[in-house]
Amino acid sequence: MKIESTDINFRNETINGVLYLPESKYPVPLVVHLNGMPGLEPEKEGERFAQELNCIGIAYYAFDYTGVRNSTGLFEYYYSQENINTIISYLVHHPKILPTKIALLGESFGGAMALCHAARDNRIQCLAIRSPVYDTKKIPQLKIFDGLSLMWKLNKQMRFPKVNLKSFFENQSSHYNPDKLVEQLNCPIRMITGTKDEILDAEEIEKWFKKLPVDLDKGLQIIENADHNFSNKVHFQQMKNYVIDFFKQRLIN
Repeated sequence: MKIESTDINFRNETINGVLYLPESKYPVPLVVHLNGMPGLEPEKEGERFAQELNCIGIAYYAFDYTGVRNSTGLFEYYYSQENINTIISYLVHHPKILPTKIALLGESFGGAMALCHAARDNRIQCLAIRSPVYDTKKIPQLKIFDGLSLMWKLNKQMRFPKVNLKSFFENQSSHYNPDKLVEQLNCPIRMITGTKDEILDAEEIEKWFKKLPVDLDKGLQIIENADHNFSNKVHFQQMKNYVIDFFKQRLIN
């Protein structure tokens, strides 16, 4: 595994990320990872997905949105969507990346971002989403929203403008809501969630999955007793195998 740290310019800010490259002939396909809020630091992603993807000849890029940890600025949902476009536009010109084989992997809120972006960007060949936020307007309505916002701000992991966060979130997330874009998706997708997800109901995700176009290459797996973060090691490995097998099928085979 070869590791490249990147600082990508976005407006007046900098997006901090890490590119994990396989020891293989270049150029290679790429999976771009989209964190939840705030998710794991890019530097710690090597053991989660990067290593196994690298073993089958796929590069992996993880980053923090602006306003998160070592990326500069403040977090704003619609700017985070623009972050994705900026990153892909940067990486398709990387000499070791195959620009015609770009995929997204979105987790939790990153699942919402992944679908919203893929519905608009024909550079994306496929995407996989885990425990996805399928309707962003539901998040501020959660009873645990205040607790979530405190967790996001813990140790200044995420930095927000000084506004009412619930109202701010309701307004911004309405601009990029996967529930409004699900019928526009035209690339292969795999989705995975658990029956014990404490934030997002698996049955509701299954209903939302049915809104995808009928003729789309799609798949949904529901893991019994898995929680939102797939914190059980067995569940996490099941989820990882499902995702990696899909990327191998779409990007390598």
